[in-house]
Amino acid sequence: MRRPIILIITAGLLPIIALGGAFGFATLRAEHGAVRTGTGAMARFSAALAATKLGDGMRSVDMVAQSPAFDGRFDAERFRILAQRLRRGDSAWQTLSVADLSGRRLVDIPEPVGGILKGQVIDRQSLDEAVATGRPIVGNVVAGPRGRYAFAVRAPVIRNGRVLYVLSAVIPAEAVRPLLLYQQLPAGWRAAIVDRAGNLVASSAPNSTGIGKRVSLPGLSSRREGRPAFYNFVRRDGTSAVGTWAAIPGTSWSIHVSAPASAYAGPAQQALALLVAVAIASVLLLLALVRLLLSELRQGRARELAEVQGQRLEALGRITGGVAHDFNNLLTPIIGGLDIVRRRIVGDEKAAAYIDAGLASAERARGLVARLLSFARQQTLSPSDLNVNMLLNELKDLLQTSVGRTCTIAISVDDDLPSVHADRPQLELAILNLAINARDAMDAGGTVRITAEPATDELAAGLTKGSYVAISVADSGAGMDEATLRQATDPFFTTKPPGQGTGLGLSMVQGFAAQSGGVLHIRSAPGQGTVATIVLPAAAGQADPIHSSSTAAVREKNSGKILLVDDEMLVRQSTAGMLREAGYQVVEADSVGAALAILADDPAFDVVATDYAMPGQTGAELIAALQTRWPALPVLMITGYAEGAKDVGPEVARLSKPFRLEELIDAISAMIGNSGPD
Repeated sequence: MRRPIILIITAGLLPIIALGGAFGFATLRAEHGAVRTGTGAMARFSAALAATKLGDGMRSVDMVAQSPAFDGRFDAERFRILAQRLRRGDSAWQTLSVADLSGRRLVDIPEPVGGILKGQVIDRQSLDEAVATGRPIVGNVVAGPRGRYAFAVRAPVIRNGRVLYVLSAVIPAEAVRPLLLYQQLPAGWRAAIVDRAGNLVASSAPNSTGIGKRVSLPGLSSRREGRPAFYNFVRRDGTSAVGTWAAIPGTSWSIHVSAPASAYAGPAQQALALLVAVAIASVLLLLALVRLLLSELRQGRARELAEVQGQRLEALGRITGGVAHDFNNLLTPIIGGLDIVRRRIVGDEKAAAYIDAGLASAERARGLVARLLSFARQQTLSPSDLNVNMLLNELKDLLQTSVGRTCTIAISVDDDLPSVHADRPQLELAILNLAINARDAMDAGGTVRITAEPATDELAAGLTKGSYVAISVADSGAGMDEATLRQATDPFFTTKPPGQGTGLGLSMVQGFAAQSGGVLHIRSAPGQGTVATIVLPAAAGQADPIHSSSTAAVREKNSGKILLVDDEMLVRQSTAGMLREAGYQVVEADSVGAALAILADDPAFDVVATDYAMPGQTGAELIAALQTRWPALPVLMITGYAEGAKDVGPEVARLSKPFRLEELIDAISAMIGNSGPD
C-alpha cells in the first residue's frame, strides 16, 4: 500500500519538478532582459508623468503671462494681487517673479528672493532661452541665496510680437520628487531627474544628498546625442548598477532609472539553484495558492457584501432625492397658498392661528426635505454664518435620540466663540454621523462629548490663513490602532460587521470639511477612545439670529411683467398667484416651447422665472436660448432638485422650492430693482 502511494506522489512530483525547472530557467533568462525592458518602461512612464506635470506648470505660467497687468506699463501692484491669488491655488509655486530682459527682477511674490530687492535672476541661461525662443521653458536646478535648491518655469511676456518681460515661477526641487515615487520601484531600483546641465534635480533614493550636484552617468553623453542607452555605472554608495534614461517631452530634462547590477546578472546564476529547489517551492507554492484562494474567496465575499451595501445606499439616495423633489413641488403651492390666505385674513385671530400652525408645519416639512436632499447628496452647499452654540443646542434632542438611552450627549461651547461659515444641513449631518460613530465605539455606553472652541494653529495647519473653529466629538470607546486609523476615512472601509455599516460616514464628513475650506482630524489610540475634530472657517462677523418665517405684509406696489414657466399646473398657479398678490403682471407658460413662442411675439418682460425639471426641454435649455436671443433679459431659476441644475451657470439667480412669498418677492425685486417687502 505504501509503494503505490509513493509512486503516485513521485509521478505527481516529477512533472512538477520538470515543468517548474524548465519554466524557472526560462523565466530567469527572461528576467535578464526584463531588467532592460523594465528600466526603459519605467523611465518612459516617469518621463511622461513629469512632462504632464511640468507641461501644466509651463502652461499655467504662460497663461499668467497673458495677464492685463502686463498690458501697457507694467502694473506691479495689480500683478502682486494676481500672484498672491495664484499662489494660493498652486502651493508648489514658491515665488512668482517678473524680470526684465537684462535679468533684473522687478517684483517677487511673496517676498524678494534671498531678501534682495530687484536682484539678478540666478539661472540667467534659462531666461535668455525663454527670450530667444519666445516660449515657456523649464530652467536648471540652482541653489538660491539661502542655499535651497529650486528651478524656475519661465514664460516670456509678449506684446505686439516683442518680449517685454519674463515671468518666472520658482519651484522647490523637492516638489518634483513625488513624480519619482508615483510608481513603486522594485527593491534596490532608483529613479532620478536630471536637468539640462546634468545636475540632479530629484532622486527616489531616501536621504539623497546630491541635489543640485552634477551627476556622472555614462548615459549623459548618449542623452546629448538624443538616443537612449543602457549603461553600467557605480552609484554614490559604491554599489554597481545598470540603467537607462528617457527624455521628458517638452523640456531639456531627462529621467534616469537604474537597477542593481545583481538584478541584471544574478538570474543566470540562480537558475541552477532553482532547479534543485523547484520541487519544494512548487509544493509550498501549491499550499500557498490554496491558502490564498481561500483568503481571496473570503475577501471577495466581503467586497461583494460591501458593494451590495453601497448599491443599496446609492439606490436609497436616488429614491430619497426623487421623493424630496416631488415633496418640494407639493409644498410650494401649500406654503404659497397659506401665505396668501394669511395676508388676506384680517381680524380673525383664530383662523390666523390655524394658518400660522399650518405654515409652521410646512416649514418643518421644508427642513425635512432639505435633510433628505443632503442625505442623498443632491444638494449643493449653501454656506452661511452659523452660531455654533445655537446649532448644537437645537440639534441636541436629535443627537440624544440617535445615540439611544445607553449614551449621554454632553455639549460644551467656548464663550464668545465666533460663528462658522458652512452649510447648515451638511454640518448637522456631519455632527450626527460622528455622534453615531462615537456611540458604536462604546459597547457598554458612555458619554459622547461635543465641544466647540477656536482652532489651534496645529489643527489649522495647512489651511488658508485665517480664523477657524474646531468642533470635536469624543468617545471613551476601544479606540483604533495605527493601521485602522490610516484607513478610517477611506470610502467603504468599516470595522463593523457586514450589513451594519457602509464605511461612508467619515469619508462624507471629510469631504464636507474639505469642500467647506476646512479639514477633518481624527485622534485615536487603542484603549483611549477617539476624538474626531471638524475644523471649519470662522465667519467674518457674528451670525444673524435665526428668525422663523414671518407673515409680514408684502409690498403691493411692485411693478413689472414676469413670464412664469413651469410644467406643474398647481405649482405654476400658486407661484403666479403669489406674484399677482404682490402687484406683478404675470404671463404663464407650461413648457419651454410655449415660453419661447410667447417671447417671440412679445419680448417685453422684466424677468423670466423658470422651473428646471420639465419634460421635453429643461429650464437649462430655456436659459441657454434666452442668453443667445435675449441676453439682457434677467432669469430666475426655480428648482427643488439641485443635483439636476449643474448645467446652469453660477451667474443665474436661483430660488429653491418650496419658498415663502417673501422669498419669492425678494428674489424678483432684486432682479428688476424694486424695493421688495417692507
